Amino acid sequence: MKRLLTVSLTMGLAAAANAQSSVTLYGIVDNGLQYETGFAHGNRVSAESGNWGESRFGLKGKEDIGAGTSVNFTLESRLNTQNGSVANGSLFEGQATVGMSNDAYGSFRLGNFGASALLQYAGVLDPQQTQKYSFGTLVRGRMFPQTANGIEYKTPSFGGFTVQAQYNLTNSTTWNAGNPGTAPGQLGTSTGLGSSQGRSDGVKLEYNAHQLDLQAIYDEIRDGNGKFSNVYLASRSIFAAGSYIWGPVTVYAGYQHLSAPDASDAGYFGTSTPTALPAGVGLPTAVDSGWVGAQWAVTPATYVTGAIYHANANKGNGNATMYTLSGQYLLSKRTRLYSEVGYLHNSSTSNLGLNGGLYGANVNNDPVNGNPSSTNPNYGHGQFGVFAGIATQF
Repeated sequence: MKRLLTVSLTMGLAAAANAQSSVTLYGIVDNGLQYETGFAHGNRVSAESGNWGESRFGLKGKEDIGAGTSVNFTLESRLNTQNGSVANGSLFEGQATVGMSNDAYGSFRLGNFGASALLQYAGVLDPQQTQKYSFGTLVRGRMFPQTANGIEYKTPSFGGFTVQAQYNLTNSTTWNAGNPGTAPGQLGTSTGLGSSQGRSDGVKLEYNAHQLDLQAIYDEIRDGNGKFSNVYLASRSIFAAGSYIWGPVTVYAGYQHLSAPDASDAGYFGTSTPTALPAGVGLPTAVDSGWVGAQWAVTPATYVTGAIYHANANKGNGNATMYTLSGQYLLSKRTRLYSEVGYLHNSSTSNLGLNGGLYGANVNNDPVNGNPSSTNPNYGHGQFGVFAGIATQF
C-alpha cells in the first residue's frame, strides 16, 4: 500500500511539474475632471473615476493540463479610485470565474460573470467604446447588466463565426424567481445590481473577419419575482450591431430593442396614477435605441471619434438624442490622455441624462416623490457635459 501511494504521489508531482501555469495581475487606474450642466439644482464640476474605463484590478490564471486544454480563472474588482471604495460593495463584482478551454472544443466558465455578462461584449461595437457618454446612456445602463451564479459556453471559431451562451441560475426553489422574491408594489426598487434578481440568460452570434465585426445578441433579465417589470432593469433585449475598418477609419452602427411586458405604474410607483410623471405618461414597456459613429486614427497615437445616439420609449415617454465627440492621445502603450464632449436633447416628456439615472422625476418636478440627488435633467430639458482625464493600464 505504501509503495502504491508513493508511486501515485510521484506521478502526480511529475504531472504537476510538466503542467505550464501562469498568474497575471492586471488593471486600469482612470481619474479625471468633469463639468456638466442641466441638473435640477444647477451645474456641477466634479472629480470622477472611470469616465474612459472603469478603474479595476484583477488576477488571471491559466494552467496548461495537456492535449490542448487549459484551466483558466479570473478574479476582478471594480473600484472608485477617487475615494478608494470597491464598486457596489462587492470585492469581486467585476467577475469571479473558473473554467476550461480547448482550441478544438471551445470553452466554458462557471461563477459570477459580473462585468462580462453577455451583453457587455457588445462594447467593441460602440463608437465611444463604452466611455461615459456612450450606447448605455440613453437606456439608463441596460447595456451593462450584472449576472451571477452562471455557466457559459463559447464555441471555437468556424471561419470567423462563434456562438456564445450564458445561463444564470436563480438558486431559488421558484422557477425564474430570485431568492428571496419581492412583494408586489416593490418592483421599482427591488431590481438591479445588489438586489433580488431572477433568472437571466442569453446567446450571442458573432462574425469577425476581414475588417468586419458583426454581432447579434438576445438576452433577458428577470426581477426577483421572475417578471419583466422594468424596461431599464428587468427586460428582454434584442441587439444587432457592426463595425467595419476602412484604412484609418472605423465605422459603427447598431440597434437595440428592449421590452418589459410586465411593467406597470402600480408595480413601480405603488399607484396606477403616479404624480411623478407628466400627464399622459406611463411606465414604458418598450424602448428602441440606435447609433451611428466613426473613429479616425489621425496618427498611430491620436484618435478622434464622433457618434450620434437616439432612443425612443413608448407610453408617452418621448425620445432623446445624444451627440458626442471624443479624442485620445496615447502617451505609451499603457497610458493615454482622453476627453469627451456630449450634448443630450430631450423631447418634452423625456428626462434622460448624461449620467443615465433612474426612471422618474427630479425633485424640481415632484417635491414629494422626486429624488433630490438625481442627476437627471427636468422633463424636456437637455444636458451638456465635458470631461478629460488620464488612464493607465497594467
